[in-house]
Amino acid sequence: MLKMALMKHRGLFELLETHGRMLLDTKFQADNRVHGLNCMQVASQATRIAIVTMLEELAPNLWEDDLNRLVDFGHLISPALEMKVLPSLLHGEAVNIDMSYMVYVSKERGLLTEEEKHRIINCMVGLELPVWHEAFTMELIQKSLQDRLKHSGGLVRMPLPVALGEAEISNDTSCEILHRAYVKWCDELSVSSDSNSDS
Repeated sequence: MLKMALMKHRGLFELLETHGRMLLDTKFQADNRVHGLNCMQVASQATRIAIVTMLEELAPNLWEDDLNRLVDFGHLISPALEMKVLPSLLHGEAVNIDMSYMVYVSKERGLLTEEEKHRIINCMVGLELPVWHEAFTMELIQKSLQDRLKHSGGLVRMPLPVALGEAEISNDTSCEILHRAYVKWCDELSVSSDSNSDS
């Protein structure tokens, strides 16, 4: 749901940003005793938008003739991470760690502002999703992107957010930007992730 919000729908992102805690607490179910009709409306709206935006991406490309796929956001490094640390991370958690790093890549490329970056990371944390992992190393990133070239027609085809709810496919992100993003990502998120895991 968050992936589709970041790639295609600012309104969905803002729903998750504003009401994410309530949606988690109620498990996306109406709980009239606590939250009333608002919860039911928000959960229904968020679910509908997520399904519609996913179908918009998948339905015209069922046979993956077009390898430029926004739905690949979060799936460039996460498969290798998931296999490396199995079973300590759920699939969605590994995907979110990948997305978190790619948000930093977007920021270093000048595609996102500092404020947008912080809003996205804060939304992830608010949804209780992990944003960093020690096994997500620069070596893992480089190997994963090299492997991706073999399966995506010789291009990286990296989906990156360019604003809240907008994205583009990039094939020219330099190693320098990837490394710079990685250093900042680790500096800013590893401390908070470590403290969260201790509590």
